[in-house]
Amino acid sequence: MRLPLGPRRRARLTPQAHRLLADLRRDGIAAVDLAALLGAAADELLAEVLSRTDDLIADQSADIVRRRRLLVGDPEQRSTTPRDVDLLGSRPPVDPEDPYARFLRHPLVRGVAAAHCRRDVRIWDMNGVLTLAGAPVADGGWTRTDDGPGLQVQLLLTDVDDGVGPLSYVRTSHRHRRRLDRAHVGDRDVERVFGPGGTTTATGRAGTVVFTDPRGLHRTARPTARDRLVLQGRFSPRSGRERAVLLPAEEVPRSALADFALA
Repeated sequence: MRLPLGPRRRARLTPQAHRLLADLRRDGIAAVDLAALLGAAADELLAEVLSRTDDLIADQSADIVRRRRLLVGDPEQRSTTPRDVDLLGSRPPVDPEDPYARFLRHPLVRGVAAAHCRRDVRIWDMNGVLTLAGAPVADGGWTRTDDGPGLQVQLLLTDVDDGVGPLSYVRTSHRHRRRLDRAHVGDRDVERVFGPGGTTTATGRAGTVVFTDPRGLHRTARPTARDRLVLQGRFSPRSGRERAVLLPAEEVPRSALADFALA
């Protein structure tokens, strides 16, 4: 299915999307199977996203192999070797017909983001991220990413369980931003303020979509059993002042990318 170009009116949400939105507003995190959210269009879109991802990984195979070797080398190399491979690079090129862009531009995906932010949004970041598995490390502290309204979305491209570095989130912390408002927060702090059982972990099968409000406390574990692979994007209001990183793909005019915040 091809999507119309340019800005559009806010999408009418399905009952499933409304339930997802209610969970998201309450907890700051919500997950749903892509097929449950998009219906019949999901299987074809997911297949195209996975095919596109295979091509991107093949393009960077030499760098990925090099990093894997370093990650099993001496401890100093392991600690300084980046595990995250940005498949579209640090300045992702945008083509509105790219499967990654089509997922983020889908009226229901973008519609959930706009409804959560309560205003029209643009896509400020888009990438495929391959995180290489390695030796276990201690969990980092809980952090908050953004001060202003926005929404992060991840489409899991591999099954994610506890050994694949899932995202964890402190439920309701997006609505209580003055609590534990500092750079790094430990587990004891979270339990003291939000109580036992106040966190959730976003495991799921490939094809699971995870929405998070980045103003809430969150962290992502390092994968140890298998690599983690996700398509991730970030929505923010059109009036946002964040640093834009996206660029038009070759031969794509800026006028065709009104849904995106361009550098």
